Amino acid sequence: KIGLFSGIALKGVKIYEKDGKGPFVSFAEARLHYQFLPLLSRRVVVDEVVLDTPDITIVRNLDGSFNFTDLLRKEQPEIPTTEKEKPPFTFAVSKVEVTDGHVRYDDRKGIFGLPFTYNLQDIGIEIINLTPDKPFPLEFEATAPGMELGFSGTVARLANGPLLDGQATATVADLAKALAGLPPGISAKLRLLSPTGKISANIHLAGEVKTPLAMLKDGEVQLEEIKLAAGGQNPVISGTVALADRSLSSRNLAVILGKNRLNLQMKTSPLDRKPLALELNANSESLDINALTSAKKIKAPNSPAKAGGDGAGPGPLKLPLTLRGAVNVKTVTFKGLAVSGLSLRYRLKDNILTVEDLKGGIAGGSFLDTAMVNLGTRGFSYSTSLSLHSVQAEKIVAVFAPKAAGSISGVLSAEADLSGSGVTPVAMKRNLTGTGSFEMKNGKLTGSGFMSELAGFLGSADLRVVRFSSFAGTYRIKGGQVYLDSALDGSDIRMKPQGRIGFDKSLDLDIDTLVAPRITGTVARGTVGSFVTNNQGWGEIPLRATGTVGKPRFSLSSKKLGRRIGEKLGETLLKKIGDGTGTERKQGEQDLGTTIRGIFGR
Repeated sequence: KIGLFSGIALKGVKIYEKDGKGPFVSFAEARLHYQFLPLLSRRVVVDEVVLDTPDITIVRNLDGSFNFTDLLRKEQPEIPTTEKEKPPFTFAVSKVEVTDGHVRYDDRKGIFGLPFTYNLQDIGIEIINLTPDKPFPLEFEATAPGMELGFSGTVARLANGPLLDGQATATVADLAKALAGLPPGISAKLRLLSPTGKISANIHLAGEVKTPLAMLKDGEVQLEEIKLAAGGQNPVISGTVALADRSLSSRNLAVILGKNRLNLQMKTSPLDRKPLALELNANSESLDINALTSAKKIKAPNSPAKAGGDGAGPGPLKLPLTLRGAVNVKTVTFKGLAVSGLSLRYRLKDNILTVEDLKGGIAGGSFLDTAMVNLGTRGFSYSTSLSLHSVQAEKIVAVFAPKAAGSISGVLSAEADLSGSGVTPVAMKRNLTGTGSFEMKNGKLTGSGFMSELAGFLGSADLRVVRFSSFAGTYRIKGGQVYLDSALDGSDIRMKPQGRIGFDKSLDLDIDTLVAPRITGTVARGTVGSFVTNNQGWGEIPLRATGTVGKPRFSLSSKKLGRRIGEKLGETLLKKIGDGTGTERKQGEQDLGTTIRGIFGR
């Protein structure tokens, strides 16, 4: 229906693609009401433009072109006119209205090589007093998979790069459905988390459309019980993320996992500033780590490099942000071990993550750690300095080495400076180097492994449990080996273990051993047999330990034993000879045979 002086009304219009195989644009009805007389003065005055149920299909082809590209292409270059320029047309539209619209975007090239389609439905648009040189109000609404979208504001400078100023809203009522509708190249990993919950956003946009980040002025995003499935756990995230001056900050943001609650405080630099600066702090009254680690672990398929555990490792990373923050937890519980006053301060800059300090109270003592991880290198290089002060060793061993639980006790202090690279066990063991020291006081060694085998070799059941006042030493780590230099001062035995302990639990130790006088007789009747005694009556037994930590093999160091026997015999003979005068033996003095028997504890 066309009225020359009133307007045009069209129904059931369809415009097909160039190949004629599918519709490009269609609508149930289109109406345009205009005024005729202003046309005579080169002015277009339209009272109303209405598009009812428009349906538009946009296709991005494999070569990156669109199905409307040919409509924008100029067939011939424009020829400058030499005629006197005429005044330009001006136009004004009192009202533009779109109802029940639908846009289907078919991206055949895809994002990250994965094609996808996306649909906007229930599109409604209302524009009042549309002119090219003045701002005009715009109302927009639409639905997308799992969400509702809207905008209410003004548009200006339509011909030379639009300027927007208004409120944009988005309500995601079905998070899983919303993610399913997004391109798989973007949402595939998020879909694995099976998210549920509601997200509501209300953002003030102002500025040029071509600079979207600069348009972000203020507003907020509300997260309502966002539930995820990660590592067999179901954390729930709630709170508000606020926007002001293009910067983000959080309000009442928390992550809840069972009885655990972690409160988060976040703020960023302006989002259009590079690199982005993020501050993230966390605090909690209590955290039960058991709840975080009790879920069944899902084993991911290994790549060839991972199967052997000896790949080059991840990285290097180039992160476009800086990060700093702190974590404070009053009480952390892990397998019955409580950590009090846990405090962590960290920062990330230039792809280097620095733990400025990690400290807390543990097992009756305290710990302090600093660390650095270089994410900008292949395999991630790292270094750390750890110190323990007066912790109860038996509580630490029970948690971190449960197979050795009950085999060691005492008050432990230690220092360690370590460095290495790699994230797989093989790479970490191979590359780990460092030095350290330790001292354990007023403790006990026992168990079915090392101490039991030692007691059996020496033939003394009393040595199955060794009590000591001090066990201290130093060590260095290189090539998967720990090189130990230590000394144990016990009531029944004194030892100086020196040598190598492998990460594979292999042993190669020289252990200079002294056995207390009260058990030398028992030892002499055992496997060891003869040995030297010192001036205090302690039996001197140079041992060698090989095998493994769990199944050690003990033997005598014959070279050391022979040398010590010679030294002791020489010392004794010198005492007997005295000043060489050959004076007669006084009553009570021993003859040479008795002396030699004394040397060997017989």
